[in-house]
Amino acid sequence: MTENSPTDGASRPRVLLLGDALARPDGLERALARAGFAVAEGGPGPDEGGPAAVVIAAAHADEALAAILDTVDCAYGRSTPRLVVLSGGSPDGPARALALGADDVVAPPVHLGELATRIGLRIRHRAGSLSQPGGELHAAMRDLVEDIAPSLRAEELLHSLVERVGRALDLSHCSFVLTPSGADHGRVLAEYREPTTRDFRLELARYPEIVEAIRTGRPVVIPDVHSDPLFEDIRRRWAKEELQVAVQSVVALPVSVAGAVVGVFLLRPRDPGATLTAAQVSFADALAQAAAKMLELSRGAPSLPRDAKAVDPLTGCGTPGALESRLHEEFERARRYALSFSLVLLDVDRVRELGEQLSADVGDRILAGVGGILRSGVRASDFVCRYSGDEFAMLLPETDAGGARQSVYRVRDRLGAQPFDGVDQAAQPRLTAGIVTFPHPAAGGIGDLFALAEAALLRARGQTGERIGTAEAVAT
Repeated sequence: MTENSPTDGASRPRVLLLGDALARPDGLERALARAGFAVAEGGPGPDEGGPAAVVIAAAHADEALAAILDTVDCAYGRSTPRLVVLSGGSPDGPARALALGADDVVAPPVHLGELATRIGLRIRHRAGSLSQPGGELHAAMRDLVEDIAPSLRAEELLHSLVERVGRALDLSHCSFVLTPSGADHGRVLAEYREPTTRDFRLELARYPEIVEAIRTGRPVVIPDVHSDPLFEDIRRRWAKEELQVAVQSVVALPVSVAGAVVGVFLLRPRDPGATLTAAQVSFADALAQAAAKMLELSRGAPSLPRDAKAVDPLTGCGTPGALESRLHEEFERARRYALSFSLVLLDVDRVRELGEQLSADVGDRILAGVGGILRSGVRASDFVCRYSGDEFAMLLPETDAGGARQSVYRVRDRLGAQPFDGVDQAAQPRLTAGIVTFPHPAAGGIGDLFALAEAALLRARGQTGERIGTAEAVAT
């Protein structure tokens, strides 16, 4: 093992570099040394006291990375912070690395100053005390949220936050539930221990702590769900359904953006008989409010158009102007950070014929129904708009062509299961789709993307089977 700073290694926190040296960002060792760390590299082995943190460079979150993480666990114990630096640009790479056991993940583009800050905060976190949320650890974790938020989208920030809170408080359950105004269901957007979970629908009536947090806008702490009056009705439901509920204590922390509760963090301790302390609740709530501030500044929490003029009154989806604005943003973000995204145009077949045969009201009801299906069937980061009379568009960030195709299949299934009054099953509307994925060799701007997607849609209309066209097939 070679030590880059042998003269001061004893007095400076030691960071061990592992993994693929070719995947390391240029200048990593110098940046860490300038930040006050003693940098070592080599294979893990017996080491006096062990490193203060381990940084693992990897091209992808794969079996090789999993093996290194396991080796670090055996050599230094689970409490040693493990930060993974990925050089590959796969959208699901960070979530997969977290699922493999990384404590933190940095994906390209890597900002060395931010990485050094994260390492320092992890080391301070390890040495801190959770029983004093107003001290160094509390401030460090809150600062971490504010440091990383500008570089993350809403979903990425929420995934990162639930992972940190879950680990810090040793929870069995920590999730963020999106709670649209007036809806009877929420959507789980981020889940501790299952970072790839998304779009799980949750019946709010079964979670009175979430309903109360939405109503009051204040944290809800339930020491015992089996005796608290708030759970009286749901306990009757448990008894009727013969459910054995092992959990005892639950906490719901509301997150407000622009004065409205847009979601709730739901926490449960690992020990079914334990109760989160007031200090732990204060710690988690401080981070939730820091996240809320960042989401409000980035306007990233709700996946809704940003003002009433950007909403189509019939379908509740965005307008073409709103789509163009969002597409500009996504195009620049994808170019800057080497990401992918997909634009999907959807033609609702048979609407005009049904409107002519039955009535214009029937056509409007179908379009309104399709809009509702599309809005409820996409992720929080996705954007849906009414593109023209009977055409819709979906903008899917960090989604390749295969993922876009799966999104089309999903909304098709939902549309097929939705009956429309006065419309025979055989005449049910269906969707034809055109997909373009960026980066694309023929797409130098958003105008090219629209042209490619429309050409793909035209090609799909000529099909008799799948009726999904892709830009790859029409832009050669």
